[in-house]
Amino acid sequence: MGYDCNVQCDYCTITREMRSRNLTTAAIQQALEEGRRDGLTDLAFGGGEPTLRKDLVKLVHLARKLGYETIKISSNGLMYAYPDYVAALLDAGATQFNLAIMGWNRRMYESIMGQQRFFDLVVEGVGRLMERQAQVVADIIMKNDTWQELPETVQFWGELGIPKHVFWLVSLTDRNKDFPESLVPVRTIRPKMFEAFDLGVSMGLDVVSRHIPRCMLPGYWDHVWDVRTDNVYIVTPESRFWLRDSRITANTFVAKCEACHLKPRCMGIRRDYLDAMGDEEVLPVLFDTARPDG
Repeated sequence: MGYDCNVQCDYCTITREMRSRNLTTAAIQQALEEGRRDGLTDLAFGGGEPTLRKDLVKLVHLARKLGYETIKISSNGLMYAYPDYVAALLDAGATQFNLAIMGWNRRMYESIMGQQRFFDLVVEGVGRLMERQAQVVADIIMKNDTWQELPETVQFWGELGIPKHVFWLVSLTDRNKDFPESLVPVRTIRPKMFEAFDLGVSMGLDVVSRHIPRCMLPGYWDHVWDVRTDNVYIVTPESRFWLRDSRITANTFVAKCEACHLKPRCMGIRRDYLDAMGDEEVLPVLFDTARPDG
């Protein structure tokens, strides 16, 4: 919807100049109508911070009227501390709330978002959403000062009622290209990821990872979200493109991948990750491991 936001998280890729770029209500309405004519059934409002927009409730209502089946809002969650706002979004037709999760305590939120009270607002917001039995997904950021506490983060938000947790590696694009230390090698993070996956299973949660190929997560292929299944068309203030073709998604292969038994079923690796880390972690699977997912 645009790049304006009510906070400046330390890993955010949005530059100061980008924050002034936002789609008009009319442009969003047109994109929604075009999407339905093209047969799209699911919708995600994102940013920036979409809950800052005064037209969000109106646009959610329009999306429902047009026949979108899933209407997702990706947010930092601060506005959900206000019960009337949560009620308005749900009554308008919102079906899923994705929250960008920084960690599991005030210290982590202060370090990343700038103020401890943001943690309290998000916790309160999750409570509001749970009261209304809303569908909530935790998008958990994996970076240099959060990966060490992945299990604690999953446990905390899982105990508050969030059933699905998605791990995201930070992106080294736009503003965050100047902070390469924020991106940590998968081989370093992996033990904590595996611990969090196991914890999620024990708690009955769905815990998955985006943008990391199977060869980097041996033994945990069932926890890999294959982004090839995301047939997503992106509309931004300056461009339109399919997610599979984007520089911010996993879609790149290296020479070693050609020998891998899994390549026909692999999504590839993110380009910014390869640029920063090289292909040392890419370990082609040279035989059929007979896993349930093939």
